[in-house]
Amino acid sequence: MTIEQQIIEYAKQQEPREMCGFVVFKGKKKQFIPCENIASDPISYFEVAADDWIKVQEYDGVIALVHSHPNGERALSTADRQMQIQSNLDWWLVTRGEIRKFRNVPPLLGRDFKHRESDCYTIICDAYMLAGTELPQVEYDEDWYEQGKDLYIETLKNSGFEQVTEPQLGDVILMQVISPVANHSAIYLGDNLMLQQCNNRLSKRDYYNGYWERHTHSIWRFKQWQQLDFTAIYNDLALSLS
Repeated sequence: MTIEQQIIEYAKQQEPREMCGFVVFKGKKKQFIPCENIASDPISYFEVAADDWIKVQEYDGVIALVHSHPNGERALSTADRQMQIQSNLDWWLVTRGEIRKFRNVPPLLGRDFKHRESDCYTIICDAYMLAGTELPQVEYDEDWYEQGKDLYIETLKNSGFEQVTEPQLGDVILMQVISPVANHSAIYLGDNLMLQQCNNRLSKRDYYNGYWERHTHSIWRFKQWQQLDFTAIYNDLALSLS
């Protein structure tokens, strides 16, 4: 039985309560360490005892914190994201008989721009990761769009996206700004709002109109978008908007 199968089986045993635990290294092997959910309402929430947090530090490395959503919600809640950031760990979520794995990333809003660490492509990757799928990590120079490369189009086509004419929640909007190719991206949030990370600015929500609409190159939709949960993006944004 794989460690993922162990976790899923344990989650089933704990229903309708949320389960919790850790994935750790014991030597070079991964091991699942279940913990008691001490929350006052364990059907709706989870809480790990302080002693369990201390004990897990005795292993050779903590890989992830694990919990479940017996109600079937596929996204980390706003409270989940807040606790994930505080824990500084990757989180695994058991839901609908599967495990979704979420890297620990900073909140989507208010990020400082940093090439390949916090730029217009990485914010797309992180948002889609929270929604349920990993986009490829791509190597690129700061001036890649001046080198005859068309990285956005190539990457999106190879990652299961298709071009559409009108945006819906979660679509990737490509812009062409003083460039021979599309060289900037944003995620459409609905209600004429989009999320983007621009050079020398904090990541923020902007209205999708005026300058940005005029510089739109194309709009792209993940073909299997119905398997994603873009509620995750709203849940993350709520961290910075509350």
